[in-house]
Amino acid sequence: MPLQKTTTSTDSAYPIDSRFFSLIEDFKTLSQSQIYYLMIGRYKAFRPETREQFESYCRRHPLWGSLDDEKENYTVFENRAKSLHLHWVDFLWLYDRLCDYRSRHIMFAFVNNWYYFDLNSLNYAREQLFNEYFDMDIIKCDKNEVFVDIGAATGNTVTKYIQTYGTNYQRIYCYEASPEHITALNEAVKKHKNISVRQKKVSDKPAPPCEASPVEAVTIDDDIQEPVTFIKMHTGGTEQQVLSGCAGQIKNNKPKLAISIHHSSEDMWRIPRIIDEICDGYKFYMRYQGKSFYPTDLTLLAIHEG
Repeated sequence: MPLQKTTTSTDSAYPIDSRFFSLIEDFKTLSQSQIYYLMIGRYKAFRPETREQFESYCRRHPLWGSLDDEKENYTVFENRAKSLHLHWVDFLWLYDRLCDYRSRHIMFAFVNNWYYFDLNSLNYAREQLFNEYFDMDIIKCDKNEVFVDIGAATGNTVTKYIQTYGTNYQRIYCYEASPEHITALNEAVKKHKNISVRQKKVSDKPAPPCEASPVEAVTIDDDIQEPVTFIKMHTGGTEQQVLSGCAGQIKNNKPKLAISIHHSSEDMWRIPRIIDEICDGYKFYMRYQGKSFYPTDLTLLAIHEG
């Protein structure tokens, strides 16, 4: 597949386009092993104390893979190299589907950090004005909103929703499986109307409580009977399964979507692919509120054209 310019670029690609396409050319032509060893070499160029910071972060957040320089365990780089080499077409597809250059710069910065450990581009891409889920230039909400907060934690997101859009909504559903968070969540929303707090795990299929999960697992399609207009999800690595359990709502009602896409080396492109397979016609944007040191807190905003 030849490299192509984005649909909105002119005959001369913009600098970010050129830099992104250059990355894609590497991922296409180099072997997975070559990409992997290039990453290791660049990582080893950091000072020992900086490498220890990376390792410490990976120990606390192992979803991306393990990292132990002393034991020569570089699984996090192995996962990145595999995703970039085997799925460069998917990365290119997503870049072409992003609807503003802020999103394209964020995607470039993220991938460039994976490959080159470049920190400056992530700094430049960080969102300064809006909440990561509630970019008011993209996400419009009104009195008919039925907002579903999946992974509501202690209520920070629903509180920010109300601060951003006010209390003129129809209904809000908050899903949180952690017993440690439920008390704080109930406290955060108690003064507001029409908010349903549900201590349930959201997944791709229903399941009763068990030893592994002491709370009931549900799908959004089964658990909410009314049409929803906006779904936010941040579930620590299960977003792909949760998304499948929302497929009916997405196909039938085309809600706005705000989804964390940084919990694996494949979420960035795979989650937009899943949305596209469920219902075509969504426009995609990215917003980033993470740090420059290790790229996290990447959010996909998806708005249906209809």
